[in-house]
Amino acid sequence: MLTGRPPFRGENDFLTFQQILSHDSDAMEFPAHVPEAARDLIRRLLVLDLDARLTDYDTIQAHPFFEGVDWTGISTATPPVVPDKTHLPTPTMVDGASPNWSLANVLNDVFGATPLLADDPRHHPIHSTTTSSSSILENNEGILLQADVKLHGSLFTKKARGLMFTTHGRLIVSDAKNQPPQVFQWGTNAIHIVPKNTSTFDIRYTSGSFRITDTVHGAQAWCRLLNAFKP
Repeated sequence: MLTGRPPFRGENDFLTFQQILSHDSDAMEFPAHVPEAARDLIRRLLVLDLDARLTDYDTIQAHPFFEGVDWTGISTATPPVVPDKTHLPTPTMVDGASPNWSLANVLNDVFGATPLLADDPRHHPIHSTTTSSSSILENNEGILLQADVKLHGSLFTKKARGLMFTTHGRLIVSDAKNQPPQVFQWGTNAIHIVPKNTSTFDIRYTSGSFRITDTVHGAQAWCRLLNAFKP
């Protein structure tokens, strides 16, 4: 509420939980406007050590952040005044058009369009450059991270591919053609990831290696996910 954003946020649920389980509350950073009492309250609510964490009402209510709050009479207290909304006229440009006309057209195109159906294969998380996830995933298998990537070939060639990592520890490389996907089982010393730059990384295994570029998530997102996976 004080910052307008959650304390933990990862590329997906798995990475978010990894942040929750491994964070250092003393090292948490806050915007400059957050008062010190609020920072201390947040740190003590999120600290990993259960003995040091604020867990009961009396201790939380006694925290300096709530100084001046009458807890015994709060249910009958007059709530703060909410100021009335001020409606200002929309400014117009020289030609009489609203300055946000182009944004309005874009929003109208989006929200006025036919709703997308969840079972429409065109709108599945895996895009047109990949094969359908339904034909790749096993029973009770979910996707932790996926992206449209470039697979480096010989010389300077790059091929469009789909890359996904699943809850079963499978790293899957697929393409839009009806070719069987390449599946690499993660969780052994025989396979590992090596970052090359901010967006490119190598997957190395016993019999070879290949190079991937993901300009959307970057190499670190894949490194964090794959290195943190426990079979």
